[in-house]
Amino acid sequence: MLGWWLGASAAVFAQEAAPDAAALLDRAATDPRALKELQRFDEMMANPMIVNQHPDLRYRDLAMAAYKHGDKARALRMFMRAGAFADKPSQAAVANMYWEGVGTPVDRPRAYAWMDLASSRGYNRFIAQREYYWSQLSEAERAQALRVGQEILVEYDDKVALHRLEMELEYVRRNVTGSRVGSIGWGTIQGAGVTSAYNANAPSWMTLDQFYRSSVWNIDSYTRMKDLQWKVQVESKPTVEVGNLQNVAPPGSPPGK
Repeated sequence: MLGWWLGASAAVFAQEAAPDAAALLDRAATDPRALKELQRFDEMMANPMIVNQHPDLRYRDLAMAAYKHGDKARALRMFMRAGAFADKPSQAAVANMYWEGVGTPVDRPRAYAWMDLASSRGYNRFIAQREYYWSQLSEAERAQALRVGQEILVEYDDKVALHRLEMELEYVRRNVTGSRVGSIGWGTIQGAGVTSAYNANAPSWMTLDQFYRSSVWNIDSYTRMKDLQWKVQVESKPTVEVGNLQNVAPPGSPPGK
């Protein structure tokens, strides 16, 4: 599995808002109301029909499939496309692939720049990984990382990427219901119900107002839910650090053998 799911490791043009973002995520992760909305969000996002209409998730899924099947170059391209829609795990995946030379030549300054971007909304594991990368760079590589980072921000900074995602979600929201002014109207969607760990008996339909809930289609609410989802489902889980491989003597072997 990609190493970017784990953190082990730092900063230069790190955004000043990152510590505040991390603190807000920490508070939200213990807020019962936020967790209840996250449960609804998870149920909605378990639906492939909804995921396919979110380019950040659609391209991430394509990247993971390509990586699994050994097409690392395509995986990198798909992760970058997902990253263009402000998907932080995908941006971290790009960083990891540049750092390790997977699907691309090793480029440590570019890896740092991508991990810095991935950490900009306060994801603690990505912040730690960014700090580790920085500690490993030479002075020349650090200077290059700053230059590359400014180039990457032109297309992938959240101000640009989230606006790009907002336009995509707004287009879907307005056109699927047939409304040009965004009115949801009355009706139901057959086959839109989902079965999840939260609700094994989810109905096979849902009303339009349920389907188009704010946390799924409004860019601000959607971004907050994705951030909270990462905090609760990934960063709250323990991690295991694996050290260097060592020779282990078979049971019963004399010392030193």
